[in-house]
Amino acid sequence: MPSLGSLFGSFTGANQKKYADQAFQQSSSALQGGYDQGRAQMEQYNTQAKGYLQPYAQQGGQANQRYGTYLGLNGADAQQGALAEYAGHDPFRQHNEDMATRAMSRRYNQMGMLDSGNSRYAMSRAMLDRGSQDYESYLNRLAGMGQQGYGASSALASMDSGLGNSLGQMRMGLGQQQAGNAIQYANARSAADSILPNNLIKLGGLAMQAYTGRPTGMGPQSQDQSSKGGRAANQWGYL
Repeated sequence: MPSLGSLFGSFTGANQKKYADQAFQQSSSALQGGYDQGRAQMEQYNTQAKGYLQPYAQQGGQANQRYGTYLGLNGADAQQGALAEYAGHDPFRQHNEDMATRAMSRRYNQMGMLDSGNSRYAMSRAMLDRGSQDYESYLNRLAGMGQQGYGASSALASMDSGLGNSLGQMRMGLGQQQAGNAIQYANARSAADSILPNNLIKLGGLAMQAYTGRPTGMGPQSQDQSSKGGRAANQWGYL
């Protein structure tokens, strides 16, 4: 059986206000908590996925910078330094050059022309051609790595953009839900505020009915008809 305090709270609307407050706080907390958890998970997976691409983007950026240096985009001094570094620190190029020189030396040696002017010219020309081909091949590899880095960087940018759009949509949805929640809460509070005045009006009507002995809302004509009916009933012996 409800206690007197609970009955009084229901009569005044205090209970309804308390329940509305609790429901609003719980729903608001659930909405915000769901958004925060979803955002944290999305950012976590986005960071994890970007970690797979960042090494390619970083290496591609370095290759692109070096490629620009060889083309002279960073100044003549930087270009000369890069060329000197390439000439002294490319074992693959040196290996190709040594293999080509040995092959030509064996051929001219078999012909008895190892130390001839033709052999020296041919080997010099071959070394020059080989060096140009190796250098061009090296630049092409740098350009390829630069393109690879560009692709990885584009993917990273797309991932961040997609995350931003998704979080924006989530935040907009949260705002809409919070607005609807606030409207429902205001309606519930307004309804609770009207409980006490309505109950007091009803109590007043009951008190008036008890005092006058007839239902409230009866006008003079109704009262007169009620009196006539009562007299007629008395004449016929009803009362």
